[in-house]
Amino acid sequence: MKNKASFDVIVIGTGSAGFSAIEAAVEQGASVCAIEQEKLGGECPNFACVPSKALLKAASVYRTVQHARDFGITVGAVSHDFSKLMQYRGSVVDSITGGGEYGERYKAIFSKLGVEVKYGKARFIDDHMIEVNGENIFGNTIVIATGTVDFIPPIKDIEQIPYKNWKEVILQKRQPKSMAIIGGGPVGCELATFYATFGTRVVLLQRASQVLHREDEEIASLAFHSLVDIGIDVRLNVEVDSVIDSRGGVFGVRIRNQSGLEMIAVDQVVLAAGKKANIEGLDVDQAGVMLDHSGYVKTTKDQRTSVHHIFAAGDVDGGLQFTHTAHHEGSVAGYNAALIAKKKRTSLKTTNERVVPRVTFIPSEVASVGMTQEQAKKEYKQVLVGRWPISNLGRAVTENQRFGLLKIIAHPKTRKVIGGHVIGERAGEVIHEIALAMFLNTTIDKLSEMIHAFPTYSEAIAGAAASVVKE
Repeated sequence: MKNKASFDVIVIGTGSAGFSAIEAAVEQGASVCAIEQEKLGGECPNFACVPSKALLKAASVYRTVQHARDFGITVGAVSHDFSKLMQYRGSVVDSITGGGEYGERYKAIFSKLGVEVKYGKARFIDDHMIEVNGENIFGNTIVIATGTVDFIPPIKDIEQIPYKNWKEVILQKRQPKSMAIIGGGPVGCELATFYATFGTRVVLLQRASQVLHREDEEIASLAFHSLVDIGIDVRLNVEVDSVIDSRGGVFGVRIRNQSGLEMIAVDQVVLAAGKKANIEGLDVDQAGVMLDHSGYVKTTKDQRTSVHHIFAAGDVDGGLQFTHTAHHEGSVAGYNAALIAKKKRTSLKTTNERVVPRVTFIPSEVASVGMTQEQAKKEYKQVLVGRWPISNLGRAVTENQRFGLLKIIAHPKTRKVIGGHVIGERAGEVIHEIALAMFLNTTIDKLSEMIHAFPTYSEAIAGAAASVVKE
């Protein structure tokens, strides 16, 4: 191995999974090399979660100011400056990453940890050797944490137009007058929320029969109305047939629905139709790493791939694609990779993703954990369902935020909580009490008995738990 850098652990990617893997490996005394193709920290702080939530907060403030009269407050004409919105987004990102070409804060953290960082695209030479910019690097163990890239749906002529992806839409400097967003999942709905709030005519095109198709049907229906209420033109059960460059900066999106074909003219076409594993050019086959039928890296509970000393974590393995699960998986992968590299006899860790809450930040937040009512009924035939309208809460009345619903799903026999779903103000915070109940295998009766502070949105949990019926 002369003239070749050698490390206990090589981590490819420094996003949520990669960062946690690096920290975990260093804690076990491993020497670590991190490889990053773009900015340190990956998508979440630079292009996704952090900047999008900054923009969505600005949108929320804008909507609140527009309704200031409801609180007895008179303001002048409400307007916005798109360039300053983007400046705010940039300042938030810089405060998290440290700014600079790669992210000065992350560079400082890695320097303090003693991690060597290589910038460039990684490629497997064999199951121990990675090539970056012509340099070969040897790793006793390797963690693949390269995340995902956008899935481009098979739409006729889509490659013939300058469509935008979610990243470009979050970073763009000019506000479009109109846009068609293809995909009504969390990303599409959040982008639609931001742009529609500030006056862009947004058409949201969803192939499924509901927006946020993984959510409980009742909650998704309310989410649909939340989007429509701010002016979004939501189209469900539609197929995007083709796109046309009409020249002059206008594009035609031809959709097929139950009524036939329809053409929609917009300034921008935005793709938010899903993800696929970011492994192109990584040459994982050279290392013998196997993929599943969808092209994601196959892993076991200890985040190990088909190769004993190669691990994968985060979105690249096709599991739950959230920042918080990526952190968890990365920590397990880095810990285990270090143990094997250092030949320690300690037992390997395994992931525990039995209870994973999630949040989508549309005009009325949507949060959920566990089984939907539809999933639970399919599993158990009958389930216990408790509901509580947000409008019944004193806190909601005082804040003029009466829209929404909280649902709790419980096992029909054991009465243990198996799911929770919320749409409304503070949903992302409220959901964690239900998640904790699931994590601790608590019954719905315990939730109803617990005293909840007044006035809070969490009171809806006690209300829903006390009102369960069999459905």
